[in-house]
Amino acid sequence: MSMRKMDPSSGEVWIGYSLKIAQHRLRQRLEAELAETGVSAAQNAVLLAIGNNPQISNASLARAAFVTPQSMQGMLVTLERDGFIVRTPHPEHGRIIMTELTEKGRAVAQAGTIAAETVERQMLAGLTSEEVKLLGDLLRRCADALEGD
Repeated sequence: MSMRKMDPSSGEVWIGYSLKIAQHRLRQRLEAELAETGVSAAQNAVLLAIGNNPQISNASLARAAFVTPQSMQGMLVTLERDGFIVRTPHPEHGRIIMTELTEKGRAVAQAGTIAAETVERQMLAGLTSEEVKLLGDLLRRCADALEGD
């Protein structure tokens, strides 16, 4: 089995590498847009997920933010300390912790949505609407092909 040498100057397209560059630049732009809100891109993802489902599990939050469950616990402590969320026991199920956005958290989540939309528009500005749809479809198919059993 021969191994291809990764050489971006060769003109050969490495889709995974190109995808990683795009993802890295997307994250940098999003972090820059979010800087004024006081939250990171991962924290913003958590606030949005909580806003959509106050009973969401820590494991689901970790998946939404692309972090480990252990990291998520620390992130929730920070978000609560900084006044973005409030965590309380579920009134009927003692083991379930309800996590809700505070007014400050709702405002930051709304600003985060606007920041994400701004960055996405910038990223897709050079594409037609048909190309945007095709890109979305192709990326979903690639992700599906890599999903483990």
